[in-house]
Amino acid sequence: MSHYTTLGVDKTATQSEIKKAYRKLSMQHHPDKGGDGNRFKEIADAYAVVGDESKRQQYDAMQENPFSAFGNMGGMDGNFSDVFNQFFGGQFNRQQQTRGSDIRVDMHITFEEAFHGCSKTFQVNGYESTINLKRGGKSGQKFRMAGKGAPHPYNSTLPPGDLLVTIHVNLNSDYIIDQDNNIWVEVSLPWYEIMSGTKVTIQTLEGAITLNVPENTMPGKVLRVREKGWPNYNTQIRGSLLCKINGSYPELNETQLEYIKKVHDNRNG
Repeated sequence: MSHYTTLGVDKTATQSEIKKAYRKLSMQHHPDKGGDGNRFKEIADAYAVVGDESKRQQYDAMQENPFSAFGNMGGMDGNFSDVFNQFFGGQFNRQQQTRGSDIRVDMHITFEEAFHGCSKTFQVNGYESTINLKRGGKSGQKFRMAGKGAPHPYNSTLPPGDLLVTIHVNLNSDYIIDQDNNIWVEVSLPWYEIMSGTKVTIQTLEGAITLNVPENTMPGKVLRVREKGWPNYNTQIRGSLLCKINGSYPELNETQLEYIKKVHDNRNG
């Protein structure tokens, strides 16, 4: 059976028509959709040849004249081994490939998707693949999806390659993650709340929490909320939420300082 017959197109079909036929058949017979794996590989093998204009020309020439690949052999004074290798060597080398090629893709996800975990579906080579990410993904992480890469171009009985996915997480200016999976946020307060102590609402990736700021907290102090940080992807153990208190004290005269002291004493009296 010719590659054209496998794809259900005429030998005179355009590259666009061949591509359209391949996409339709690959979706129809993909194993993930309940199709026949052998039939899927036959379709992929055929498209790998006639879907490429250069390979298609060589294939058509071979169909018309099996000896055309030798070209003009001329006299026997030439190096026949070179001609032999040209015709057979490449084919043998290709057959030594034990599986299809790996395909590398980059996937961009939001900061929130990385924190909560997500399921992403995307198209590669005309068919869909789905990756399920746990909580705590980070930029640069690589995931291997076995058997989701390119099929072997010349041998449909060999397994396909793998799909290699690299994750890229979009930044969120409200949060900073350190190497220990702590999430840093900045909390700006007026000086009188810093001095007297207060409760402040912090917006986290899981909703609002209440942070207790003790009295006489100095600007620059970091308050820790445990187990509210970024999850470790493998262990799911979380870091802390680190809240840096920002603010400044005004310059006060003795009268103002004495008044503040009285207010403080009355509150604690």
